[in-house]
Amino acid sequence: IPLTTLCILLFITHNLAAACTGFTATENNTVLVGNNEDWNAYDFWIRFIPATHNTHGRVIFENPWPITPNPNWRCPQAGMNDHGLFYDCFATPPLLPINSTGKPHYYNSSDHYQYSLESYCLSVCTTIQEVLTLYNHYNLQHMERYQVLWVDHTGASVIIEGDDIVPKQGTYQVVTNFIQTHPELGGYPCWRYNTAVTMLNTMNNLTVDYFTTICNATHQTGTYPSIYSTVYDLNQQLLYLYYFYQYDTVVTIDLAAELAQGAHTYFLADLFPTSNHPPQKPQTPTGPHNGIIGETYTYQTQTIDPNNDQVQYLFNWGDGTNSGWLGPYPPGTICETTHTWERRGTYDIRVRAKDPQGLESEWSDPLPVSMPQSTTLQHTSLLNLLKQLPTLFPLLQFILRIIG
Repeated sequence: IPLTTLCILLFITHNLAAACTGFTATENNTVLVGNNEDWNAYDFWIRFIPATHNTHGRVIFENPWPITPNPNWRCPQAGMNDHGLFYDCFATPPLLPINSTGKPHYYNSSDHYQYSLESYCLSVCTTIQEVLTLYNHYNLQHMERYQVLWVDHTGASVIIEGDDIVPKQGTYQVVTNFIQTHPELGGYPCWRYNTAVTMLNTMNNLTVDYFTTICNATHQTGTYPSIYSTVYDLNQQLLYLYYFYQYDTVVTIDLAAELAQGAHTYFLADLFPTSNHPPQKPQTPTGPHNGIIGETYTYQTQTIDPNNDQVQYLFNWGDGTNSGWLGPYPPGTICETTHTWERRGTYDIRVRAKDPQGLESEWSDPLPVSMPQSTTLQHTSLLNLLKQLPTLFPLLQFILRIIG
């Protein structure tokens, strides 16, 4: 598998637990697309690539998997070109495409702006039909764990699942993380999908504001939050961008104006410099679920900070004590610490995070830990048992002399 394709597969496979939501609708000459990008990393970039004599100008959201030979190369996840063509990728349960077996794999090692089939289509296509023609030319086995929503400026849209193509029926289309032609493979029913369908069914007017409310209604928090949300106006070529489901703060991007500035990139968090947000809810601590009192055990957690700030962690051990604030740690870095329980019982370990401005996250989900006994108790019980039986078993007399 080409390295650039592997890059996408790694991201999609990891992102399956995270999930995302996409939807599009058409009314008269208005074509809108909305999406939530849900993951557990903040490190997204927005790249603007001007047109050339044989490629279209475009904006691409690049995900945080810098495993290509050049550390500045990142994997394209979604984008729109200057002809109003849009795509976004969505993780799915595994389903290997077989209909394209024998066709060539797409691979472009000379231009990292086109190092996935999706980014290549965005650079040379203007309509859904052109996209489908290119997909039909290539082997699609790299799509075993993801599907792609494509929408063009006419309002036509399709979900490419690999072997199967799902065209838009009616005025809207929704995609999440189950395969619509094979829902039995997992991920269905999906509350995000059902919420978006219900809201589109009851929509009175197609507006950016209403699409933003759908993003709000389907966003996620916790371990895999909605890192960013977008609403695209494909005919106006405008992009409305929201960060960490703060829907009262929007950055509006005019694609034509950005492309006129030449090739450049933005770090997503830098577009929201005045908005300080608390760290995300830390992951449920990991470590032993049971043990012996008096023994020391190690537990871990991690979280991310929307502003890319360092974070501190506070473990509550459930026995009336805590770790004190640990760190600071770079966002996304694992925090590890230890604890010893002195009494028998069952305890819930929780952890929260704090940024340098003092904003604290919510508490993590609890990890139950059971401490049923101690090493001293075990030793005492054994001695009592042995002392009751020495006349019956001479061997036990010898053991008693050894252990005192």
